[in-house]
Amino acid sequence: MTDFTLGLTGILLMLVMLALRQPVWLALALCGLVGNSILNSVSMTHFLAGTSTFDVASGYPLSVIPLFVLMGEIASSSRMSRELFQAARVALSGLRGGLAMASIAASGAFGAISGSSVATAASMTRIALPEMQHAGYEKGYAASSVAAGGSLGILIPPSIILVIYGSIAEASVARLFAASLAPGIVLLLLYLAVAWILAKDRVNDEESGPISLRIRLRALIGPWHFLLLFVATIGGIYAGIFSPNEAASVGAFGAIVLGFLRKTLNWRVLSEAIRASVLMSCALFMIIIGAKLFATFIVQTRLPNTLLDSAIAAELSPFLVMLLIVAIYIVLGCFLEGIGMVLITVPVFLPVVVGYGFDPIWFGVLVVVLVELGLITPPVGMNLFIIKAQSSDLGMGTLYRAITPFLFAPILLVVLLLALPGIALWLPQILF
Repeated sequence: MTDFTLGLTGILLMLVMLALRQPVWLALALCGLVGNSILNSVSMTHFLAGTSTFDVASGYPLSVIPLFVLMGEIASSSRMSRELFQAARVALSGLRGGLAMASIAASGAFGAISGSSVATAASMTRIALPEMQHAGYEKGYAASSVAAGGSLGILIPPSIILVIYGSIAEASVARLFAASLAPGIVLLLLYLAVAWILAKDRVNDEESGPISLRIRLRALIGPWHFLLLFVATIGGIYAGIFSPNEAASVGAFGAIVLGFLRKTLNWRVLSEAIRASVLMSCALFMIIIGAKLFATFIVQTRLPNTLLDSAIAAELSPFLVMLLIVAIYIVLGCFLEGIGMVLITVPVFLPVVVGYGFDPIWFGVLVVVLVELGLITPPVGMNLFIIKAQSSDLGMGTLYRAITPFLFAPILLVVLLLALPGIALWLPQILF
């Protein structure tokens, strides 16, 4: 068996394990360890497992993950998501589908603090979905609005997936955060447009009285603590005041201080948030360690180089190669979890992408948008299952049909990124 064939076999076995519902970290680590043992030796693989674990656990770039996770947990525990929803509700009151649009806008804002689509979708489901159902919104439309808005958490900075991508691609996290801001805003506007269009014949917002522009502006200023955290973290990164790690530290500490000052946080809630952050961070680090072992195996098989040489020999154009990669991501997104999909695919595709002259920062944003699409794509869209778990009276078939129109928003953004890469690259070029 050639090294190339061994690499393909390793990927196939890993996908089979995932299809059998094995944990992502186990599938990655086991295939990586076995593959490295075949290519080298058991003693070398033992050494690799130890050094990989140490490198990931002690790596400075990845220390930002627990801090941003903690900031998101504290923000969720201190009722920030509810306050953002209420502010967006007043600001968008009177518009057709105003509550659905408010849930999307609040999800985008909350995602800018939590960095997690799962946390955003879970929080907004508890807050926005009952409000929309009470107002007479169609169940599928209300749930799909929450699912779509929840997916914004991994694109609008800070994004945990972008941090993970940066560690794999050895790319600047600050540049990735800057590159994802404009696409995140564009996708937010696209989701709002879809919600507004679909609201016809699905909702009745006529009971909302007229609200002056002054009241709407006051509602937007209401969650000042969110604005303060966003400016202190992301604004600090863009201004060159903080590194991403320092910004995450400032953000986590600021969220704690604001929570106690506003009396929305106590020691018991803080303890629970810290515990949840530790558990989530440990789970993420286990996946990253497994991915590092798997990536080492894939690199040694020269699979990425062989794919690049084959594409060049076949005289495939860069655009066609990128279309094939996008198609693969869309298919994988129907079945794989987002972080696992990034860790599995980036070591294989990134050398090909760079070899064809594409910017790795731009590719990182494109990958996250495709992962975001996977979060709401049937049959294994993670956000759909989160909403279903909290809405027992909502059928999955209804949810699948209702989410379909929202899929056009990230697909359109993918098309825009392919046609106009400057959407993602203009801000990093200005700031850095």
